[in-house]
Amino acid sequence: MYPQLTIDVDLIANTTRFIAENLLSAGISLVGVTKVLDGEPVIGEAMLEAGCSGLGDSRLPSLAKLAAHALAPLTLIRPPQPDEVRTVAQVADRVLVSHVATARALGEHAPGYPVELLLCVDLGDRREGVLPEQTADAAGRLADLPGTQLCGIAVNFACLSGLLPSVELFRQAEDVLATVADRCAGEPLLSLGGTCVLPYMESYRPRFRTEVRAGAGPVFGSDLVSSVRLTGLDATPPVIEAAVLESGRKPPPPDGPCGGDCFGHEPETDLPDGDAVCTLIALGRRDSAPSCLTPLDEGVRVAGMTSDVAVLITERVYEPGETVRFALDYEGLVRAVTSPFVERRFVRRERDCER
Repeated sequence: MYPQLTIDVDLIANTTRFIAENLLSAGISLVGVTKVLDGEPVIGEAMLEAGCSGLGDSRLPSLAKLAAHALAPLTLIRPPQPDEVRTVAQVADRVLVSHVATARALGEHAPGYPVELLLCVDLGDRREGVLPEQTADAAGRLADLPGTQLCGIAVNFACLSGLLPSVELFRQAEDVLATVADRCAGEPLLSLGGTCVLPYMESYRPRFRTEVRAGAGPVFGSDLVSSVRLTGLDATPPVIEAAVLESGRKPPPPDGPCGGDCFGHEPETDLPDGDAVCTLIALGRRDSAPSCLTPLDEGVRVAGMTSDVAVLITERVYEPGETVRFALDYEGLVRAVTSPFVERRFVRRERDCER
């Protein structure tokens, strides 16, 4: 069935192992984040086998899938919604929180042992978290809640504002953690997210127990924020394959007034000025976007895309049923994974499985 998304599980495992071993040499652990692949248990299992100290996901249903396959420990890396708290307390070993009321509710539903908490601190990304000057007060209130344990702080970089990480910011995070270390249960933990911190690890030696939460790095083999390969790794983008519906030579569109597309935008097209072979494939904006696709077949470029189909300009005429392959970027992978129309194929040397 097409479109078909192919995920090389062994490749992800090898990349994860390389990252985990490099971090471990500096005394840093790796938490494998599965959200880009929708909490797929096959990927979670591969990440743990490759050396991850645990798994994380931002969506409760994805975390529940991992838990159903007895994969652990699990971290919910987005503060839970109020109606999720009861289930989160049963599923997650650790939860990122920024609001005392949420943490209190987690403790009320704790399953007989404490739910570990990581207090989110905003060092400039302006997404979730308390400000550094608010951390001591928030940590003091969290540490006294029944049914929970404060184990450290979590910071994110380059998620919303685009603020890049730096060793200076890591040191700032350590200074913040130092102010609340005595309120933590056990050795305080600094949790850094996400893959964009990896290029800065070579010159960083942590003062505290430290982990990196990363998902794009293990899957893509690169830091997508800076668009560079991680040292020692090759870029490994997932591949999507779509079937041809029709193909033939057509003239350019005629002159005349044009309206918006069905999404209310000016159509984004790259149609040629002369006759060209237009090839229609069964892959639309419900599955991906033109900017997310890099053709892997020679003589192919994306001219435009509507809800359910894309138009390619190709050097040759294709027969219906032939397929065309594309490498996906992060957004393209997220769209493909969450589309119910895209079949997922997870490839391992010993076996293949489809979703």
